[in-house]
Amino acid sequence: MQTMVRQHGLEPTLEALRDAGVYVSFEEFKGYKETVRGGQTFRFTQRDFDNPFRGAELKVLTGGTRSRGAPIYVALDSIAENRAICFSLMLDAAGARRSPVITWLPGFPAGSGFFLWMGLAHVGRPAIRWFSMTELNRRSITRMQQMLLPTARLISRFRGLRLPSPEFVPLSASEVVMEALLEARGHSGSCALVTTPSAAVRVAGAARRAGRSLEGIKMLVGSEPLTPGKADDIQRTGATVHARYIFTEGGAAGVGCGDPVAPDDMHFLADSFALILNRRTIEGVGDLRTYTYTALLNYAPKVMLNVESDDFGDFALRRCRCPLDELGLHHHFGYVRSFTKLTGEGAKVLGTECVRILEEVLPREFGGTSIDYQLLEAEDEEHLTRLFLLISPDLPGIDEQLVLRRFVEELRSRPYTGPPQTWFQDGTLRVVRRHPVETRGGKLLPFHTQALAAMREEIREGVAR
Repeated sequence: MQTMVRQHGLEPTLEALRDAGVYVSFEEFKGYKETVRGGQTFRFTQRDFDNPFRGAELKVLTGGTRSRGAPIYVALDSIAENRAICFSLMLDAAGARRSPVITWLPGFPAGSGFFLWMGLAHVGRPAIRWFSMTELNRRSITRMQQMLLPTARLISRFRGLRLPSPEFVPLSASEVVMEALLEARGHSGSCALVTTPSAAVRVAGAARRAGRSLEGIKMLVGSEPLTPGKADDIQRTGATVHARYIFTEGGAAGVGCGDPVAPDDMHFLADSFALILNRRTIEGVGDLRTYTYTALLNYAPKVMLNVESDDFGDFALRRCRCPLDELGLHHHFGYVRSFTKLTGEGAKVLGTECVRILEEVLPREFGGTSIDYQLLEAEDEEHLTRLFLLISPDLPGIDEQLVLRRFVEELRSRPYTGPPQTWFQDGTLRVVRRHPVETRGGKLLPFHTQALAAMREEIREGVAR
């Protein structure tokens, strides 16, 4: 393999290995299916891929889009080696090198919020406020986890840094975050907020309701797709928005470009990973080019050699005027989506089309923002799969059936990418007035496929009739 790399380069070598059967599909990596290679059969679990050299680690959960989340063990060294560097590059590319930073993320103490808290401190850029979407319930965490915060704070004091304590701010209290941003901007002229796209939309909505401009605010968002609809909602307040790409099993893979050509235009972190594209055929959609990763860092959470993720999108060489281009990061991600989140009523659909309707068409024609509509797949009391078009109760005076008809009309106008006809039969698609559902990790996705007990309970009560 070393000879192949010297002669042909890393990526061509990885492609040759993939063609020879040296790869792990997303389902095999997750342990959902057996791996069959060369007449032999293997059944892996995610822990089989754990890096034996990772050192001290934290147990965290994945975002839980389809389930309660899977446990992942992240080394403290990997925060310094990968995520801290990502956060530093992210601030530089966004023009926020000297801006104070506020964070609003889920995860206490061992989650994305905690990783960011420690990563920013490691590069000498501690956040001035740490807002946690997760309630600070110390009864649910281990004694070791309880010691993380005071230990990290003590170490930071020796480096002359002051680290903030977490403050519980639920998603419903976005005005608290908005006021903190405006206060910081008043002192420094600008401020950066690290959060999720849907949470950034909430802050933008709070600013519009208060008649305030967010000019000078840099929104650095990740954990869910930064779609055109969400980006427009944020930018209309005067704020700028930049995407980041981190997946729990591998770490930070993309940093928002300072000279973007797409809402989620990101530089690929070629120091942390090698990447090749793998062809995957999705029924009803066609061929996708999924991202297949090889980890290059010493303390990567997982040993990854041609491991397929469930993400796909653009990946191309492009020169730009961003500071990251000067560092040699010439490959860009764009329009990153997940193929496992394109399922509905037992068939595959092009989820990006649903996103366009939910985040752009319906808000434009009926009011609201990109996070006021959601398509939810859930089981009813008879365990039948149903699809629910959720409309936020914050939007008064809406003709629900008119919204539903418009939604169906738009779907049917796309015969090659639209849903199966079963979506329109026997009450499969229904309207429910309730706030869109978030995952346990705080993600608010336009197309959500998690069957939730709360929704089943509402169905029993007749809300969804």
